[in-house]
Amino acid sequence: MNTKVIVSGCLGRMGREISMLALLDSKIELIAGIEQPTSLGLGADIGSILLGENKGILIAEDLRGYIENADLVIEFSAPDATLRHLRIVSEFGKGMVIGTTGFNAEQLKELESFSKRAAVLISPNMSIGVNVLFKIIPQLTELLGEDYNIEIVEVHHNKKKDAPSGTAKRIAELIKGVRKDLVLTCGREKSNTQRKKNELAIHALRLGEIVGEHKIIFAGNNEVVELSHSAVSRDIFAIGAILGAKYIKDKKAGLYTMQDVISAKLGG
Repeated sequence: MNTKVIVSGCLGRMGREISMLALLDSKIELIAGIEQPTSLGLGADIGSILLGENKGILIAEDLRGYIENADLVIEFSAPDATLRHLRIVSEFGKGMVIGTTGFNAEQLKELESFSKRAAVLISPNMSIGVNVLFKIIPQLTELLGEDYNIEIVEVHHNKKKDAPSGTAKRIAELIKGVRKDLVLTCGREKSNTQRKKNELAIHALRLGEIVGEHKIIFAGNNEVVELSHSAVSRDIFAIGAILGAKYIKDKKAGLYTMQDVISAKLGG
């Protein structure tokens, strides 16, 4: 049976990519798109906008009108909208795939509480490659040890609203899980500030139309080791979101990540 999905933020940069893939995937049934009240697309047929032909799939503001007939919501919007929609999803016992970033600590706690009644897959980055990188980072951090300085550089398009990126924050969490002595900083200012030994810095760049780049630099006294990932197009995130949707359909309530999707994909 097909996975019935609603895409929230369906006309955004990521929402369009996901909606397009959903329309073209024989195992996915897109039943509605959700947009903010100010969107010019409200009431339009999403098939007409994306494919040039009506599909009978409307873009609406109110999730409640469609959630009962869906298996899950794919959410790429803003933290407040995501939590508002997740509250509805949890009421109906459905699922949600969340690619939204920029949550604060309080919002993450609220999200976790909703996951007691809904299957929630959340990842700051839906790319398969980045999530494989997430597996490698703790191992490399441990093997190189405390003699290596570590810094993270992330680059995104000039319209991205949050900084550092959710992916960069997750990378920092993974490193700090091994190197518990490290203190996270974002950027560096003051001309007389010398780097501290236990410093873990993230540098965020916002330039043009760059989809997303992340580099982790480990520097010892006489050598440098780098891990990097570059997103060539948003397709990689959309593909990951669709894989995530297929994965959490019919899953019991709880929190899931793309690591779970990768493990299932590999038969682990």
